[in-house]
Amino acid sequence: MRFLVTLLILTTLCWGDVAVAGNSSTCKGDKQQTIATSPKQVPLPAQGIKPLSIKIKGSKEILDITSSDAWFGIVQGKNTIAAKKSQNISIWFEPNFSTTERRGEIIITGRKSGKREYIPVVQPPYLSQIADAFPARLRTKRYTGEKWAYDGICSPNKNSSMLCVVSTNGYDILCEDNHGAMLSGLGVGDYLLYAVPVKDLRAGEQIDFMCTIAANDDNSPKYWIFEYWDGGRWNAIESELREAKEDPAIKYSLYIKKFDSSHYTTYAQSFILNEPIAEGVVKVRLRLLSKGDGRVRIPDATGYEGMWMVRYKGAPAVTDTKKILFIGNSFTYYFGTPFMFKEIARSEGHQVDAVISVKGGQEFSEHLQRERSLEAICRGGFDYAFLQDTSPNAAIYADKGTKYILSESRKINELTLQHSPNCQIVYEHTWACPYGNYRGYGSYERLDYLLEQGSKMLAEQLSGVVVSPIGIGFKMAREQNINLLYRDNRHQNSAGAYMKACINYLFIYKTRFTSTVSDCGLDRDLAKRIRAIAEEVVFGRE
Repeated sequence: MRFLVTLLILTTLCWGDVAVAGNSSTCKGDKQQTIATSPKQVPLPAQGIKPLSIKIKGSKEILDITSSDAWFGIVQGKNTIAAKKSQNISIWFEPNFSTTERRGEIIITGRKSGKREYIPVVQPPYLSQIADAFPARLRTKRYTGEKWAYDGICSPNKNSSMLCVVSTNGYDILCEDNHGAMLSGLGVGDYLLYAVPVKDLRAGEQIDFMCTIAANDDNSPKYWIFEYWDGGRWNAIESELREAKEDPAIKYSLYIKKFDSSHYTTYAQSFILNEPIAEGVVKVRLRLLSKGDGRVRIPDATGYEGMWMVRYKGAPAVTDTKKILFIGNSFTYYFGTPFMFKEIARSEGHQVDAVISVKGGQEFSEHLQRERSLEAICRGGFDYAFLQDTSPNAAIYADKGTKYILSESRKINELTLQHSPNCQIVYEHTWACPYGNYRGYGSYERLDYLLEQGSKMLAEQLSGVVVSPIGIGFKMAREQNINLLYRDNRHQNSAGAYMKACINYLFIYKTRFTSTVSDCGLDRDLAKRIRAIAEEVVFGRE
C-alpha cells in the first residue's frame, strides 16, 4: 500500500517549554515568536513503503529540519526551508514492529538564531502481540504480490519473521512477487529491514543472521552493509567490512552482481546484543551503499533460504573459531545446508566464520570461471574448505576415469591452498538417487558404489584431501525408511540437509553430539534419529 498524506494543519502547539507551529501565542506565559508554521502533530501509519509529506512555512531565516530518532527521518533534499518560504517535507519511517505506540519529534532549527521548535510524531504498533519467532526462516515461495502491495511487508505467517523495505530517499519503491521478492526503485541509504519477534532475550546473547540475495539486472545496486539494532542505534561490524575496488570510501559487508548466469550472494554474520529484549523484536538490515537502478531479488528458487536467523539461548560459550569455505551447487544450498552446519556448530560451542559461494549445477571447472567463487576462495585464511563438485562426477570418474574431472579438481585445490596454505580440503561424497534412472547406472546399489569409489579415488590422487561420507548416511537412512530426498527424487529435503550438516560437523569436530545440539527446525524425534545415523557413519566406521 502506498501512503501519500499531506497535512496542512496550521496551528499552535506547546511542546515542553518551546512554542511550536507558528503564531505569536505563548507557552507558560512567555511571549515569543515562532520560527515556523507547521502541523500540530504528525501521525505515521504502522507500516508503509513510501514517505509521508507535511507542509512547513518558514519565517525570516533558513530552517533545517531533522528527526529525534533513528526509526524515522527527513528525506534528503527535503530537509531545508528557505527564508519566508513554504516547503513540503518528506518523512521516511520504518514499520513499528512492536505492540506499543512510539513517539518522536521533528526538530525545526533556525540556522541563524539557533532557535528550535518541535512537532510530535506518533506511530501506532504493527503487532497486536509478540509470539516468539525464533528460529526464524524466510522462504520467498510463500510470499504473494498482494502481501507486498497491501502491507509493504513480507511475512510467511502471522507470528513469524518479517521483511520490508525502507526508503530514506523518497523514491517510489516497487515490491512485487516475480520469481521471488523483487524490489525496484532503491536508492543509496535505503535498506532491507529484517525483524524477528522475541519474548525474551538476554544481554550478551549471540545471534546468527544468514541470507540469500541477488542482482536481477546488470545495473542493480551492488554494495551493501550489514547492521544490527542495539543500544538505540544501528551498529556495523567494522572488523568484517571490506573496501570496494571502485571506490575505497565504500566499506561494505556484501556485494551483489548480475553475472552471465544467475549466481546469488549467500551471506552469513554473527553478532551479539548488549541490551536485553523483552517482548520486542530483533532487527537487522542490509543498507545500500552504491547507486544502481536495476532490481534486487530475494530468490524463490526451490531450496533457497531468503533469510535464516537463530538465537543461541542456553548454548555453551564459544570454545574455538574456525573459518570455513563452502563451494558448491544445489546439493550444497538446498534448505540452507551451510546455515545448518553453522547453527549446529554454534549450538555446541563452536563459532564458524562461513564464506559461501553456491550456484545450481556447477562443477569445479565452472566455479573456476565464476567471479563470486574466485572472490570467495581468494579471501584466504580458511581452516577448512568443503568443495562440492557436481554430484555425478565422482561416479563418472570411478566408471570412466574421465581426466578433466581430476584435472579440474586439482586446479581448484591448488587455488584454495595458494590462498589458505593450512586449509584442510574436504570433498563431499554425495548420495545416490533415482533421478534419471539412477544417473544412468540403473540402481541405488550401483550408483552408491560408484560415488563412494570415485570420491576415494579422487582423494587418493590429490594429496591432503579427505572425504566426508555423506552418501553413507543417506544410504543408512534409506534402509531405515527415513526419506532424505526432496520431491524431485534428486536433491536433499530439509531432513537431508540436516543429515549432511550433521555428518560434516562430526567429521570436522570429531566429537559426539551433546544435549545442546540444535534440531535446526526439524521434528525433534526425526532430528535425533538423523544424528544417531550420522554418529554411526562417522564414528562407527574406519
